[in-house]
Parts: sequence; C-alpha cells; structure tokens
Amino acid sequence: MTTRWQRWTAWLTAEEDALPLALCRVICAGTVALHVGRFVLTGAADAALLHADYGGLSYTHGWLEPVGGATIASLRILCAVCAIAGASAALGLFTRPSLAVTWLSLRAITSLNPSAHGSYDSLLIDTLFVLMLSDCGKALSLDARLRGEGGPAMRWARFLLVFQLGLLYIGSGITKLSASWVPGGSADALWYILQQPTWARFPGLPLWSFPVTQVATTLTWFYEVGGPLLFFAIVLEQIEPRRRWLRRLKERLERVHFVSIYLAFGAAMHVGIELTMEVGPFSLAALALYPAALGPRRIEAITRWLGSRGAQVPASRSQ
Repeated sequence: MTTRWQRWTAWLTAEEDALPLALCRVICAGTVALHVGRFVLTGAADAALLHADYGGLSYTHGWLEPVGGATIASLRILCAVCAIAGASAALGLFTRPSLAVTWLSLRAITSLNPSAHGSYDSLLIDTLFVLMLSDCGKALSLDARLRGEGGPAMRWARFLLVFQLGLLYIGSGITKLSASWVPGGSADALWYILQQPTWARFPGLPLWSFPVTQVATTLTWFYEVGGPLLFFAIVLEQIEPRRRWLRRLKERLERVHFVSIYLAFGAAMHVGIELTMEVGPFSLAALALYPAALGPRRIEAITRWLGSRGAQVPASRSQ
C-alpha cells in the first residue's frame, strides 16, 4: 500500500506544460470579470442582491453583514473588487493573490441572495479554488513575462479539474432521469425548453424541428452520463496499465479517439446552448475546464495545426 501511494503521489506531482492550466485560468477568471461587470452595469445586481431595506429583493446580508450589510456602497465595492481581481487573474498579474481575491469575493456575492445565483457560480468558485492552489500562473501571464516566474506545472491540478468536469456532466445527467430525457421516453425536454421565453433566445420553434430536438436531447443525455468515462480515458492515456482489461480498454478508447470526439461534441453542445438559450455564463464556466481535458499534447497539436493553416493563407495569396 505504501509503495502504491508513493507511486501515485509521484505521478500526480510530476511536472508538465503549464499551458492547459493557464488557459483554464484565463477563461475562468475572465468569465467572472465579465459576468460580474455585466451584472452591475445592467442594474441586475442592485435588484437581486441589495437587501430589501435598501430597495433590493434580498432578505439576507450574507457575508456583508459584519461591514454594515448589503448596502449600495458595499455591494458596488464588492462587485468592483471581484471584477478587477478576475481581470487581474486572467492577465496573470499577481496571479495567486488575484485568484484568491476573486474566489473570496465571488463567494461573498453569492451569499447575498441564495435565490439569485445559478449552478455556474458554484462551478466557477470550485474551479477558482483549484486554480488558486495550482501553478496556472506559470504560462500566459504577466508574472511569467515580467518576473520570470514561468515554467512547468504539477499535473495534479489539471486532473482535478478534469475530474470536476466529469462530475459536472454525470451530475447533470443524473438530474435528468425522467421520461423527457432518458432513451425510451418522449425525448421532448429540449423541445419544451426551447419554447419557454425564460430560457429560449428565440422561442416558438417550427413543428418540423421536433425530431431534431429529440435527437439532440438523447445525445446530450448520453454525453453527460459519459462524464466519468472521460476522466477515466484521460487518466489511462497517461499511464501504462498492468491489468490486461485496462490495456484493452485504453487501446479501444484511443483507437476511436474517444477523448477528442467527446470534447468536440461538448464544445459544439455548449456553443449550441449559448446560441439558443439564456443560461448566464454556464457555457463559458464549463468550457473553462476543457483545456485541462485537452492536455498539453492535444493543445500543442491544435496550435501546430492552426499555425500551419495560418502559414498556408499568406502562401496561397502570394500565388
């Protein structure tokens, strides 16, 4: 048992390219800054988070109670601190302290009205906590450029974020255990969601699109319940299994390019959600975890492919 624990500890603390974690940081912290900034500028923050004594809809002061409560001044200061810290974390300026302030201030904001935040807030908070403890500031950051703090990162944080992604999807799939979602049922969940003005950007789909939404509903459910398999497949890519059945599973998953197809479908799904539904920053919060799932090898391959495509364009123009 001691030897096995030491082996796993050594594997988790091994160093790799910090770029995936850095991309997670940029997307996650940038999403927080944009989300909170928009929340304030549209006036929604005042309506949803101010205490009823000050004209809002909240009946709790949350974490602001020790400093005078959820007043206009304290709310504006809290949101400004969160947005500025999020922008600083995305830029990689004083990365770890900026992430810590973003995490704490976002938690304080969500404490002001339990009915005024969504699951994406919890996802962002969980992601920020892992990033705060990681080496995500060692790439794509002003700290790395100006203070020479670049370098590799330990891989434990990346795999913890991949695990979070798997939990996100399997949790969502479990909550959809109804006849409207699971295979064999009516598969009409997305159809009705896209008819509701609360959720749909363009309510009132034509009748001919009903079978399309049925297919999308079923594929989405299968995709989400496959979340744990994504984590398992990514771990298998990084190890050499001793058991024969694990080696066979690894070979089959790699042969069908399971991880790449899964992530491509997920990215398309979230783009579709963003184009057709009003779900706040949920899609960006989920996509913030995708660089961790892609890992250094796939990101390098994508960067190389984009670079080759970019080189082909000037060449074709010169001809």
